[in-house]
Amino acid sequence: MAKGWLLLLKWFKNRLGLDQKTESRGGERDLSTLLEETARDKFTGQLELDLKKIDDAGGSSYDFTLRRFHAGGLPGALLYFEGLTDKRSTEEILRTLILESEKLKIPFKKGKGLEIAREKLLISDELSIVENIAGLFAELSRGGAALLFEGSAAVLICDTRKPEIRAISEPENETVLRGPRDGFIENLQVNTSLIRLRLPIPQLWIEKMILGRLSKTEVALLYIKGLARDKLVRETHSRLQQIDLDAVLGTGYLEDYIVDNPNTLFPLAYRTERPDKVTAALLEGRVVILVAGTPFALIVPTELNMLMQAPDDYFELLPIAVFVRLLRYAALVISLLLPGIYVGVVTFHPELLPTPLFLRIISTREGVPFPVIAEMLILEMIFEVLREAGLRLPPAIGPAISIVGALILGDAAIRAGLVSPGVVIIVALTAIAGFSTPAFALSTAIRLLRFAFTIMGATFGLFGVQFALLLTVVHLCSLRSFGVPYLSPFAPLILSDLKDSLITVWRWGMLGRPKLIGGREPLRQPVGQKPRAGKDPGEDEGS
Repeated sequence: MAKGWLLLLKWFKNRLGLDQKTESRGGERDLSTLLEETARDKFTGQLELDLKKIDDAGGSSYDFTLRRFHAGGLPGALLYFEGLTDKRSTEEILRTLILESEKLKIPFKKGKGLEIAREKLLISDELSIVENIAGLFAELSRGGAALLFEGSAAVLICDTRKPEIRAISEPENETVLRGPRDGFIENLQVNTSLIRLRLPIPQLWIEKMILGRLSKTEVALLYIKGLARDKLVRETHSRLQQIDLDAVLGTGYLEDYIVDNPNTLFPLAYRTERPDKVTAALLEGRVVILVAGTPFALIVPTELNMLMQAPDDYFELLPIAVFVRLLRYAALVISLLLPGIYVGVVTFHPELLPTPLFLRIISTREGVPFPVIAEMLILEMIFEVLREAGLRLPPAIGPAISIVGALILGDAAIRAGLVSPGVVIIVALTAIAGFSTPAFALSTAIRLLRFAFTIMGATFGLFGVQFALLLTVVHLCSLRSFGVPYLSPFAPLILSDLKDSLITVWRWGMLGRPKLIGGREPLRQPVGQKPRAGKDPGEDEGS
């Protein structure tokens, strides 16, 4: 009986194409086999045979360019992908090899072509040697040009990249009033240079790795040597090296693999497009991950408190910054709890409301065919649909459609008696409060949790809201980001780190780095820099 089930399972695998060990019909090789072959297939030193191998591997692609030439009597070839290379650079390479070799009477010996070209003609640091077909195509796809010579069992890669990059501009999702206006773009070299400009120190270490079997994506790991904990750097590097997938097309691909707990709504890695945020994180002892092809950086470890901080908090006057941050935390609580509290009070605890207010709410609900929970969920879903539509529509009409749609639908629903004005007001206040959350990922988590709090409020009243809040706090206490508690410095309580939590203090008062992250170099600045009228520059604080 068991043998029969195994045969049936094997038949289903063959029918559905699940048996990866078998080749496709007609004896054609699958992708895994082709990748292994190109990784093993090395150059022979016979020019025509090597060119045939390259042509077979690349399938005679239309953008593949082959330029034959003779340098010092030795036949060679220059290979590159049209559109990825700078035409002037490729022409300069050919001119140097052909004309300069004749002018300088440099003899090219068979088997020594690459060494002669590298040491006597192509004087550049951007040269590398590749010995197999897979490495060749990886370099050509990055904008390199490959030199082959008769008798040389390797390829010389020249950097001829012509990157088409967009201009550096301010991130649309992280605008500031007084902060820097530059933001990351899709080019990895430009992004790392923006960090180098802010941290011109040799201790800024940038490790590069290649991830993605097919995409061969460049990933950069940034940290300050001597400030970031060695254990954190090793752990981040190890988690990245263990990723084995076809393609890495953005930081979101990596985030799913490196977080401590994927079963949570809360972001355990901070995403940002701002170089100043990344620099500040590095100065705290954190590690940053940059990926080629995306303007978003990942910062680890991440705490909930970090997601509630905005760049303007550090560029504005202290009283303004404290007020805005407290307002932001209050808005977070409103966004999470207000719908559930309203539904719970109206349904189960009307005695908590003043009598005139309760009678007013009841009078506005006359004729409404739905209970309060149905009204709330319907309006919340409509608002979420409008929000999503506003994001997907072109920028010129997206905000107008979402705002006009909300006004028209809300007014029409009230006039038709489908919803009460009180529910519309609560949904509008909740949405406005949600927009004040600086981190979009955290805002999305709060939006999803809001539905659960509303349902608990409709089912068990304020006791249900309280129980849901307790579960959320317990869940947050259990979260870790690369071993760092998600609720620090509140849980565990770290008094020295509270200076940059619910409130902030003057810059001269932030003496230390976060204790759990920047403990290797705990002090940011010396003590005694508080400004004082009449104080001489060389005078001591205690004098």
